[in-house]
Amino acid sequence: MRILQAVLTAGATSLMVAGSVGGAAAQETVNIGFLGALSGPDAGWGLPGLTGNEMFVDRVNAEGGLDVCGTPYLLNMIPFDDEATGSKALQGAKQLVLEHDVKFISAIGGNPADATHPFLTKKKVVYASLISTDIKPDRPYLIAGGDVTPRIDMMRPWYHKQRNPDLQRWAVLSQDDSIGLTSQAWEVGSAIADGWDVVYDEHYSLDTVDFAPIVTAVLATNPDVVSLNLSYPDFVVGILEQLHSQGYEGEISANYLDSESILTKVPAEFIEGAVDSFPLFNDPHWGEGSVQQKFYNDWMTRYGPGGPDDVKRGITGIDWDHVIMLEIWAQGVQMACSFEAEEVVAALQNADEVDTILGKGSFTGAEMWGIDNMVSTPVPINEHRSGVKRVQQVADFGEWFEPRKEQIIAHVRSKGMMFDQR
Repeated sequence: MRILQAVLTAGATSLMVAGSVGGAAAQETVNIGFLGALSGPDAGWGLPGLTGNEMFVDRVNAEGGLDVCGTPYLLNMIPFDDEATGSKALQGAKQLVLEHDVKFISAIGGNPADATHPFLTKKKVVYASLISTDIKPDRPYLIAGGDVTPRIDMMRPWYHKQRNPDLQRWAVLSQDDSIGLTSQAWEVGSAIADGWDVVYDEHYSLDTVDFAPIVTAVLATNPDVVSLNLSYPDFVVGILEQLHSQGYEGEISANYLDSESILTKVPAEFIEGAVDSFPLFNDPHWGEGSVQQKFYNDWMTRYGPGGPDDVKRGITGIDWDHVIMLEIWAQGVQMACSFEAEEVVAALQNADEVDTILGKGSFTGAEMWGIDNMVSTPVPINEHRSGVKRVQQVADFGEWFEPRKEQIIAHVRSKGMMFDQR
């Protein structure tokens, strides 16, 4: 399969199949790893991502393998549950690299990225984080950005203000770990740049079970919007349940809202209008015949009710989230004619654009992370409508960021969260 020639637009996807090039059949196998939380409170960001990656791997292999400058390679994905802990992630990274010789690792990031990067940098393995806050100059093979974190967290205050200019008071909370601390610093800086009065900016412990006193403290600041920033999916449900039970009537905003799990605890009308950025691919926004609609149909056929790999849940935004970086890595391999990390990353940085399921992207990010290892894609912004989230706007992050960057970066520096401070 020639990923580089894929046309990922609102129309059909056009691919050159490796097995059809000169009649070649795939002889070699390349291992890739999936290193993320498959259990625990962070599993909502990890476990569903296996499905999209599995679909990509199986499609590539069914069509003859990954065509790398005329030589086809089968892909084999090996998962490891790091439980969102650094020590477990390092154990997994060593196992994936030393025992399986993986050339690419699909991951969530955060504390696991901090723990694994010295080893993976030494071994020169491409690690794809969901969160761009993991990018640093001393992590030359860590790439991110397919997941629009923290770009969406930075743009949500702007979107809420666009929707209702009279709102003034922004409250934000997330867990006390590297993901929450860094992403929330970027969100708060952005909220300030867009004229918000940030009335609550705190982090709760990872072992929090009872969110009642935390939510009470949040509501004591009389916020117009409560943002959950990058709170883990299980934490999101607990916080929203308390916001509802304590009578909150303002707006809700978050990096990721999983409607299916949330609606088991609160009524649909409570999250009406809530904002996040992980769209569903059956959204009419994408249009009939789009690659997003095809992804949804293929996913439902395989993982939906009665499918051969029925996962007993609905499709989420995370099902497609990880596969973006896997497809980008595959394009980089084809551009470089190599699986070597240095050559793959250099090819991606030098490319005018790459194809993603969210649209065209390009590698940038030096102003934020010190190195151009972030792919910047269009940023979809959703609202929950009658219990279902739907795309309301697709924004250009670069255009939004340019006039605000100095003020935002100054705040992030004040929190000690810039790449050269951590």
